[in-house]
Amino acid sequence: MVFHGPHCYISPSWYETTKAVPTWNYVAVHLYGEMEILEDEKMIFESLNGLVNKYESPHSTYNLNEVEPSFIKGMSKGIVAFKIKITKIEAKAKLSQNHPVERQELIIKHLEGTSDQDNIQVASLMKKNFQK
Repeated sequence: MVFHGPHCYISPSWYETTKAVPTWNYVAVHLYGEMEILEDEKMIFESLNGLVNKYESPHSTYNLNEVEPSFIKGMSKGIVAFKIKITKIEAKAKLSQNHPVERQELIIKHLEGTSDQDNIQVASLMKKNFQK
């Protein structure tokens, strides 16, 4: 499985030099393992119920336990539930950390000057590198 976090284009025009090329900053995680398809209806319902409970607001009155079971069973046919026994994890954060601090600060300034959420999140992650 591949999970990607924020990512964005980095323009060489933001640098203090013309000897540069465009690049891409990103955060990603790859998981490897053995996948097992789940067919147990009770296990699938418990998983769905856990997701609903996590993402419903604390003030919501919605409860999956109150939905007609036959409706849930019918809707669940469109879901392929699975679990993975993870055997390997690879994570990568390419956040211009190979550039001088001054250049990283220029990149952060440009990213923060936009309204794009990926740009803003990448800038925030880049700042965290300075705190190490």
